[in-house]
Amino acid sequence: MKLQFCKSGIETHKLIRPSARLRRADGAYGGLWQLIAFRLMVCFFTAILFTGCGSAVQYTLSPNYDTKTPYSIAVLPISGEVKDADARYLFRTMVQEKLVQIGYSPIPLEVVDDKLLRKGMGRYDLNAKAPKELAEIVGADAVIYTTITEWDNTLFLSYASMKIGVKLELYDAPTGEKLWESEFNTKDSDMSFETDVMELGIVKAYEPVIQRVVDTVFSTIPAHKITAKMKSPKAYYDWLP
Repeated sequence: MKLQFCKSGIETHKLIRPSARLRRADGAYGGLWQLIAFRLMVCFFTAILFTGCGSAVQYTLSPNYDTKTPYSIAVLPISGEVKDADARYLFRTMVQEKLVQIGYSPIPLEVVDDKLLRKGMGRYDLNAKAPKELAEIVGADAVIYTTITEWDNTLFLSYASMKIGVKLELYDAPTGEKLWESEFNTKDSDMSFETDVMELGIVKAYEPVIQRVVDTVFSTIPAHKITAKMKSPKAYYDWLP
């Protein structure tokens, strides 16, 4: 380093410019560190995107469920955190279909809605009536409430992260007793969407996730006794192709 005096007599410092070789070495190391930092960042976000987790299902089942098992069930309109009408429709129809699969007889959704509307009731008015009263209005053995406790989705390029929380409650019509309650929340962030899938709409793309949540919640309720009796153990040859 050379010393240079300016006109005012104050000593200043002047650095000698590094050689071209040193500049190239410094640039190479800088580029290497930038590359390492970039790769670490990619790995970090990839780990986040490809991580999915869920809590255990929490549920309660009435000890008298076997003697009070309902047959006809009304699936009431969805309530809770989700504002998207398509998401509410998916949840409600999947709950309806799941009831059919395990042997119950849900009342058609349009019939339920029509009877509620005739009483001047929408989905925001359900809490104004007791479960027993709602069951009498729709003419069902029981009513089932579906509450979305959490709904959060995030998109990053072609990947998506989603948090879903749902609670289902089944009430007996004659007594108003809660026969079953099940709650589950999950986070899925391992979804990769192609462009044509994204064009269908984000809720449509999330349909498999919602289905898994509904299936998990319903794993805690017994199948209807009629369906259970109809099932027979498979013989060995039944499993052959």
